[in-house]
Amino acid sequence: MLFEAIPGKDCSESPPLKISTEQLIALHSFFAEAVAVGEPSLGDISGYETEVEVTEIRCTSLGEFGEHGMRVSDDLVAGVFGRLEGCMPGSINIVLEPEDALLWAQIGNLNGDALDTFVSLGRVLLEGIATGLSEVLKSDSQFKGATLVEESELMMLVKTHAPSDTLVFSLRLEIDVRDERVSAISHLMIEPKYLTQLLSALSAAAH
Repeated sequence: MLFEAIPGKDCSESPPLKISTEQLIALHSFFAEAVAVGEPSLGDISGYETEVEVTEIRCTSLGEFGEHGMRVSDDLVAGVFGRLEGCMPGSINIVLEPEDALLWAQIGNLNGDALDTFVSLGRVLLEGIATGLSEVLKSDSQFKGATLVEESELMMLVKTHAPSDTLVFSLRLEIDVRDERVSAISHLMIEPKYLTQLLSALSAAAH
């Protein structure tokens, strides 16, 4: 399992962001619990028990994402993209290789619309992350505006027109459903000030 934060301006322009190993472990544990929130609803959609595991976490700035960002592919990907509203506003997505997205959508849903199912699956998983944020920050956070997007990950993030020092937290996910495993990445984009808020809340919850 890899925990990684690209130091210096890769995470923030001023002042440089430093994330300790202890903080990265706390963030990993938080995101692991948050993605698990949606597992029952994901199972309801597919008809099979679903498990989602966070295997890697990385933080870069949006300005450095092209060089250092963790991504599924440099080519076109299939994603569900939307916004976070409430206590920690930002943008968030989940992206997969197109063939993995289709596989995930078709499991247990042979007669349904694969695109609609994919958006539903992505929305449920991202809503779980929003729920996790609400619980740890003790304030409301909601995922809104789930939209199917098919383009490169870098283009997907740049099109938000967010400032270059916006933090991009990338989570590498392994999704197990039925006898299949698909890989995905979720990118969470927030202003640097909200990372301090999240780390403080995680520290308080641990004590």
